[in-house]
Amino acid sequence: MMAASIAFALAGFLTLNLSWIFLAVAIAGVFVYARGRFVQEIEETDLDIRRSVLDDLTFTDEPTGVSVEVLNKDPVAVRGVFEDILPQDCEILAGSNKTDTVLPSRSLLDLSYTIAPRTRGDHIIPGLRIDRVDVFGLQEEIQVIEKGTMLRAHTRKETLDTARKMVGKEHLEFSGMARNPSIVLRELEFDGIRDYIPGDRARDIHWKLLPKLGKLMTKTYKKEGSLQTMVFVDCGRSMRIETDSIAKIDHALDLSMQLSNVLLISYHPAGVATFDELKVLDKISPALGRHQFEKIVHILRNVPKAVKVSEVKEGPEKPARKSVEDAPLGGPVQRTEFMTTLEKMARGGSKLSLGMGLEGAFKEVLAKSKGQQLLFIVVSDLISSRDAVLTGAKICQSAGSRLLVIHTYDGWYQKGERVLDMNLMEGLYSDLADSLRIEAALRGLGSMYIRIGPADTTAGIVRAIRRGKA
Repeated sequence: MMAASIAFALAGFLTLNLSWIFLAVAIAGVFVYARGRFVQEIEETDLDIRRSVLDDLTFTDEPTGVSVEVLNKDPVAVRGVFEDILPQDCEILAGSNKTDTVLPSRSLLDLSYTIAPRTRGDHIIPGLRIDRVDVFGLQEEIQVIEKGTMLRAHTRKETLDTARKMVGKEHLEFSGMARNPSIVLRELEFDGIRDYIPGDRARDIHWKLLPKLGKLMTKTYKKEGSLQTMVFVDCGRSMRIETDSIAKIDHALDLSMQLSNVLLISYHPAGVATFDELKVLDKISPALGRHQFEKIVHILRNVPKAVKVSEVKEGPEKPARKSVEDAPLGGPVQRTEFMTTLEKMARGGSKLSLGMGLEGAFKEVLAKSKGQQLLFIVVSDLISSRDAVLTGAKICQSAGSRLLVIHTYDGWYQKGERVLDMNLMEGLYSDLADSLRIEAALRGLGSMYIRIGPADTTAGIVRAIRRGKA
């Protein structure tokens, strides 16, 4: 339109025809007026957007309904293509998230569609996009109204279904611990004899020993039945790196959820905590409540999502490792500046201790147990949390509690086509040797240890524990 106005103006000046000049001015005036009005309409746009996710619990690769209501509070109609912006890693399955329409003043526009998140974690619907057109059909503009909605996708639905189907099929049994609920409710079991302390109950005094020893002795008892268990899930950066296979964090989440349900159906009070390199992120204390499993699922829904990164390629000038002790704890994917810095700080005795939140959580749970024996289960790749887990094993040994370490061994989660050169073979050997040293250290502290890969299931882990192979 402006080009036509300029052409008419040039023609009028060249031919000295005033009518052509007046026509050019009129066209330019209409264009300027339309532009100014359109800009004002965009600036004064007043839309009320109400978006809701129809499903309470969203799963990966499962359809989720989304409903959007757009109310035009502006006295001027809004024309254009309305599109609800889809988050990344989400695919629309049914319905439509866009429509080409005119939204009159004080009227309501409804959009409904179904999407499926392809990855676990938080997905944000950022807002509404409008490809606007003015009333004359001369102007076009893209307007984005930011109105975010969080869509939190849990793990695959099959994983949760598997955890619920384990009722009656899998169970955990520990020495001296009962599975039958009637035994769980039984009060005390004789444990030993100690010197009498003022305040002990008279019925607990061992009167038959009084003539022999010449002093009062008291019978001691311990509670028989359930074993309180705390499951710790490592959410550190190395756990969240995804290469060619399943991410370790996703596998750890699935195993932790299913193990928690196995513990609950075995009448062992279970709780869950998530931690990273520095602190405990979230936790729920062990309990046997009716809705304990739902609470555990809620905690695990907040586990950070996996991050896809390219595998770090080692250059040809990289020197070979001189000894096993020089090898880092992780595979080539984890050899980043971040992890290297953390390892140096740990070895250098820095005040910023790796996994200090994990150690504190061990002590806190033990303090609340009031001397009762506990079971700690740690699911970790033992890269950033190695020192904290070893410290936790010492704490459990001194407190008379148990520790089970489920090691998501990094080398078994990297399934790419890699050329086996000398450096890579030395790295694989060093990683395995380091894993064996950690296993020996944990077993020396009386802890149980299982090395797993992406193909290992909860049922297999439970059977290994029952058979004493952990």
